[in-house]
Amino acid sequence: MRIKDDEKVNKIYRAAIKVVNRDGFEGSSMSKISAEADVSAATIYLYFENKEDMIKKLFIHLKSRMGNSYHKDNNELTPSKGTYRTMWLNHYQFIMENIEEFNFLENFTNCPLINKIDKDNKLDYCSTIETFFEKSKSIGLIQNMNNDLIYSLLFSPINYLVKNSISTNNNLETNDLIDTFEASWRAISK
Repeated sequence: MRIKDDEKVNKIYRAAIKVVNRDGFEGSSMSKISAEADVSAATIYLYFENKEDMIKKLFIHLKSRMGNSYHKDNNELTPSKGTYRTMWLNHYQFIMENIEEFNFLENFTNCPLINKIDKDNKLDYCSTIETFFEKSKSIGLIQNMNNDLIYSLLFSPINYLVKNSISTNNNLETNDLIDTFEASWRAISK
């Protein structure tokens, strides 16, 4: 049996991101991805059962990377407004440094596969954040609402601003970032 090569998996992931962002989920195929990755289609099947399996694993991989960027390996997050601001800014920084990955994640959230992944694998990529939200609610720092709503109120505004900034070719001003965080914070804090 062959040993799986992490670098080869990453090469396949990078190719899949490029192909899916260019051609969409329906327009992408294992043959296009293998050509982009410069590997044989048979090689991809050593690592993934099919396209759906690869796309789901890629999504989980990217969400995990994004989630880990929020707290930079600090798994014991202390609930405070400052910690939320740091997470929020790290989210923004991750997006700006990984725009292709971000575009893939944004496209995937509008794909029917998202429902299966959220049900089956959510804790695989955001358990630290889920725990942090629960701790924050238990001490009365943030409102007692569904964690998906908290996540949305906190991060969706900056996602929108980044997409708008890219599409209009306008840079985000520091004041806009500060104002957006403060509005997001007011939406979730007690």
